Amino acid sequence: MEATTLSSSQPLSSVVPHFPSSYQRGSQRIALPYLNRTIFISVDDILCLQGEGNYTFLHTRDRKRYLVSKTLKEFEKTLDGSMFLRIHKSYIVNLAYVQRSIFTKEHQVKLADGREVGISRRRVKVISQQLAQYWQRLYN
Repeated sequence: MEATTLSSSQPLSSVVPHFPSSYQRGSQRIALPYLNRTIFISVDDILCLQGEGNYTFLHTRDRKRYLVSKTLKEFEKTLDGSMFLRIHKSYIVNLAYVQRSIFTKEHQVKLADGREVGISRRRVKVISQQLAQYWQRLYN
């Protein structure tokens, strides 16, 4: 497994997660090999995962992007299903970073960093129900 990082120079102030009170933050980390060492990333800091064949880009809240030689399917098995949702064959999003009011007619969700991610047309209804359940847990 290899990881590379790319960063951009946008401010972090706009990337604010919204976790339910029942969620235990900081309880899970992912180990990534990077520059002959291993770095650990908290799953709470992952905005989304983008699949590219047998590789996955992890996009974090500090605007870094890590390339990992694992498939999205492998990540889907290990990540908490109550916090991470596969919305497209190429994307898994962290629900804490999905902006509630943005569920457009173009079948996209907007993340806290401004990124718009497409939703699978076949799963729009199921995904919208799962998002509604998450927001209900968040505000109750």
